[in-house]
Amino acid sequence: MVILAITVSIGLQFIWLNQLFYAQRKEVKKELDWVVSSAANKSTYASIIPNDPQNKKFSKFFLSPGWTQLRQAYTNIHFDNIKSKFSTNCKGDTTWMTLSLELLNGSVNTVANREYKVDDNISGRLLVKIDSADLKRMDSLVTVQKALISYHLETRYALYRNDNDQHVGGISDPELKNADFKSPIYSYNLKFIHNYQLVAPSVNGQVVYNMRYYLISSFFMVLLTFAAFYFILRSMRNQDIYAKARQEFTGNMTHELKTPVATVSVALESILRYGLANDPDRLKKYILISQIELTRLNKMIEKVLNLDQMDHNETSFRFELYDVQQGLHQVVAAMNLQSDYKNAKISYSLSPDPCFVNGDPTLLSNVFYNLIENSMKYGGPSVKIIISCTCSDKFAIISFADNGPGIAKIYHERIFERFFRVPEIENIRQVNGTGIGLNYVKFIVEQHGGKISLTSELGKGSDFTIYLPVHYEA
Repeated sequence: MVILAITVSIGLQFIWLNQLFYAQRKEVKKELDWVVSSAANKSTYASIIPNDPQNKKFSKFFLSPGWTQLRQAYTNIHFDNIKSKFSTNCKGDTTWMTLSLELLNGSVNTVANREYKVDDNISGRLLVKIDSADLKRMDSLVTVQKALISYHLETRYALYRNDNDQHVGGISDPELKNADFKSPIYSYNLKFIHNYQLVAPSVNGQVVYNMRYYLISSFFMVLLTFAAFYFILRSMRNQDIYAKARQEFTGNMTHELKTPVATVSVALESILRYGLANDPDRLKKYILISQIELTRLNKMIEKVLNLDQMDHNETSFRFELYDVQQGLHQVVAAMNLQSDYKNAKISYSLSPDPCFVNGDPTLLSNVFYNLIENSMKYGGPSVKIIISCTCSDKFAIISFADNGPGIAKIYHERIFERFFRVPEIENIRQVNGTGIGLNYVKFIVEQHGGKISLTSELGKGSDFTIYLPVHYEA
């Protein structure tokens, strides 16, 4: 369903952009028509200014749309060996313009309302030179007109004979044939030797440039659609994972709570059934087992209570000057009974320098208990735990290393998430757990302004390192 929705969204965007693309192509071609038409008007007007200052009075006419239509009509009429004349006469507020067409057979036809100018005294060679200069001016005016509308596409021109529309210059015939845009043919002066056509090999680049804001908005629309679906799916997946984790937590917690109760119940039943009051050694053994399991049960209850306090921001801190090494020594001493029972070996390395932090003694002791218990629980039989404490200028660094099965690198960040437990690995003994211990450890350490990191590889053990800011008395 999600894939279908994304596909439909992309499809609609594509249809809209495709329609917009072709609409913009028409608009670009329309603008290019205006560019060449406007340039031709200005070029025609400029071609008559140098000859007579009086011609400046005709600027409105020669730059008007009406003149464009009239000039195009004349351009489309072809006569062989035509000779043309254009003259003006200004008197007061009245101006006369005369245009005539003269053929080689001597007959003269006067055509009203058509303007052009050719001086009788201009030689053919000079006429060609003037026409060439006018062509350059026309091409420059096209560039100027393109700049006015911020068009940067490549354009060329095709040059045609005025009398028969034969292509005689500019762009080559194959390029002209394959061009994306070809304007109408315009005259660019009043000599009517050649005509000008604007040619664009391709208008797609300009079209895409004009559509840039639409394309960017469309891209972000699709991106936002993807992002929305991604976060929705991720949220659903996380909720599913969280729900499964809570379900697994409930099952594991039930097992963790039942196990010490059952163990103590069996120990007490054995004491009564077999009359172990007369057997001090066996009695001591069963009492020791019961004590360990009750301690374990007590810690499980504390974890659940701590979890609830964390959720409601009710964890209370009692900060004071705390000797980290003395606290570690007390925790290790308290864990000796449990370590002997599980055949674990704990070695502790002291720092020659004192390590004091501003911390809560009870909560930091809980952190140390959790990390040592985890090593004994998951490290396997006869696990070796090495605890060390060093002090730098800024941090008290406490390390808890073991030679257990290790943790794959992909889980190093997630290991501190609530309810997360490393998936089962083949040939490695699985142990029930709650998935809340390390989350609690990270929370307490960070509340003390510190951080915790993990260094571990599969088969090479694990090393949890805590960094706590040292405290210096003023």
